[in-house]
Amino acid sequence: MSNRIMTSIKNIGLVLMLFFGIVSCEKDFEDIAIDLVDNDKFSVGNDTIEIIAYNSNVEKSRVDNNNLNKQPLSLLGVNSNKDFGYIKSVLISQLSLPLTGVNFGGHPSIDKVVLDMPYLVKDTIVIKEITDDRDTIYESVKTLDSIYGNRNKEYQITVSELGTFLNTLDPEDPTKGQEYYSDRSYEIKDQIYSGNFKPDVNDTVIYIHRDEVILKDEEGEPILDPDGNYIYDVDTIKATDLNPSIKMILDSDFFKTRFVDQSGSGDFANNDSFRQYFRGLYIDANGSDGSLMNLDIAKAKVSIYYTNDDTRNEEDGEDLDGDGVSGEADVIVGRKKQTMHFSLSGVKSNKYIRDYTAGNINNVLFNPDKINGEEKLYIQGAAGSEAILDLISEEEIEELRSKNWLINDAILTFYVDGYQEEVPEQLFLYNYDYNSNISDVNSFLYSDVFGGNLEYKRELVPGSMPPRYRDIPEKYTFRITKYLTDLLDVDRPKKPSKLALKNYVNTDTPSSVLDSVTQPYNWIPKGVVLKGNLPASDDKRIKLEIYYSK
Repeated sequence: MSNRIMTSIKNIGLVLMLFFGIVSCEKDFEDIAIDLVDNDKFSVGNDTIEIIAYNSNVEKSRVDNNNLNKQPLSLLGVNSNKDFGYIKSVLISQLSLPLTGVNFGGHPSIDKVVLDMPYLVKDTIVIKEITDDRDTIYESVKTLDSIYGNRNKEYQITVSELGTFLNTLDPEDPTKGQEYYSDRSYEIKDQIYSGNFKPDVNDTVIYIHRDEVILKDEEGEPILDPDGNYIYDVDTIKATDLNPSIKMILDSDFFKTRFVDQSGSGDFANNDSFRQYFRGLYIDANGSDGSLMNLDIAKAKVSIYYTNDDTRNEEDGEDLDGDGVSGEADVIVGRKKQTMHFSLSGVKSNKYIRDYTAGNINNVLFNPDKINGEEKLYIQGAAGSEAILDLISEEEIEELRSKNWLINDAILTFYVDGYQEEVPEQLFLYNYDYNSNISDVNSFLYSDVFGGNLEYKRELVPGSMPPRYRDIPEKYTFRITKYLTDLLDVDRPKKPSKLALKNYVNTDTPSSVLDSVTQPYNWIPKGVVLKGNLPASDDKRIKLEIYYSK
């Protein structure tokens, strides 16, 4: 083969190597460029840069739903954790009128008022039975999802009338949505419910006793019990999807006074007037420990079950009420059961209340060592905590530039500090100084390998006989190749900036390549303790690993 052909092949290989090197490891480059290495014109290697990492408090998260493109989940409950201390979340929501309007009819009386808030659920496949022939029969069962903490611990939930009006638009700039953050205070008015609570996957049914509706047979005659008394109707209410939900019985007298008795006024003419009149619900949680729940509030509602007059128009010669007059209109022939739903829609928000004093996080969160870094990093959502990374200094940048390296891979690995059961499935890395996404997130060349997903390792369960294995959380890995490459660009030099590591939520994913601002939402309270950059003897400490070609 001629030298010209060999040179062409080598050039093609070099071009291919430069393109694919961004997502390749050192081994890939050795395979691609083996001829070049043999000719002493090309070399690969790796290097490690020590970084400084410390903890930082997140004072507040955005919690409203006024941006149609960014819709946070609602959080409710309390939890105490040895690492992260105490957190509770209050749920705040407006109500919306029924689409058919509000008309309670003649002589309405309330049977029951129910606040119904569905859990998030998932279908789980479990073993139902093993037959005599050793065949395994499986079944799908519903389990509660997105519940964090101690599910078996009871705590108190209270529901009150909200006294603060919730704006959809910013009063100072109506072209923008109003923003609500988790540290905001609200006015609270009458309490309309208080009760103990813990999550229950079997909470699927509620019974409504219709105390004025008599059961009748097919011929319309009342049905009597053995003692000759009327039997009154009872409704069995189930969700059409059979999913469980929290059901709280609200104060009927309150709703009679504020809803039924005022329903003919202009306050119930439309949602704008109604939300000025009744500003919403303030759903609070109180207790020393328990669970936090992300709830499916899009399907939540306040249902007023009531009974009103059953009226009919008499035909000619028909006397339904026995008053001796036939052909009358709107004759009362009995009582009829009714239901009216007010959905939890409009503006929704949350309030997070934290106390770190009983958690291991407390000292390192409020007294971080920004010079030397920390042994442990605490990452938690819901206005919790994040880690700040002093990644690389200007002196180190200048030194790397002088080496004329092509960066094939730049990797940050964060190891979970010991066995932890309930940790985030994904973390997110962003530019802390500019509150922006780093270039590796937005570039289509890197979006599939940027990383952040929890990785597991398999280990033997201690003391298990026969031996059993389990997958336990091990680490999170990020590739920041383009970010580092941009820093080394001598034609467009950039100053290094601090990066931050936080709990991921879906609003962190850019909606387009132009979406560069990191969003302040975070409603998932899961936390994880990671190894920091100390001690230097720990092989699993945080460090920046660089794989390069020269």
